[in-house]
Amino acid sequence: MEQPITVVSRDDYLHRLPRQANSVPRRFSYVAISDYHWLEAARALGLSHVPVWVRCMPPDSIAAFVLRRHEYDDHLGPLDEARLFSAALNAPGQTESQNAFARRLGWSTTKASHRLALLRLLPDQQAALADNRLSLAEARNLLTTPRSPQASVPRTFDPASE
Repeated sequence: MEQPITVVSRDDYLHRLPRQANSVPRRFSYVAISDYHWLEAARALGLSHVPVWVRCMPPDSIAAFVLRRHEYDDHLGPLDEARLFSAALNAPGQTESQNAFARRLGWSTTKASHRLALLRLLPDQQAALADNRLSLAEARNLLTTPRSPQASVPRTFDPASE
């Protein structure tokens, strides 16, 4: 292993990514936020010890760090990306524009704008998107059509049809 695995406290991680609570067992005090594929490889090889770098990071810094590393995995959904992007973009000391920050992450400016727009969805619509009852395309359509008091969320969605 060329460099240590970066870990943060479980509490700090879940403060920024509460929807990941089911994927982080309570018995763990720390969560690997980078190079965790090395951790999986070490487990497969039966290693009992691996080098780690314990980072004390404010939740908004964790947001930016996780987003930068996200290109290597797929555990974040579009709403998680939106929340993390917003938190990192608005973190104290962050001076980059939305477009510059998006480019640094390897995102298009359109992707950044679309992700941030998801935060304007109504709570039931956000829940439907998170649970795959609403596709990303349908969510974007909801954002571009005028809201009515009876705006509803489709009750069925087949992720395979996307």
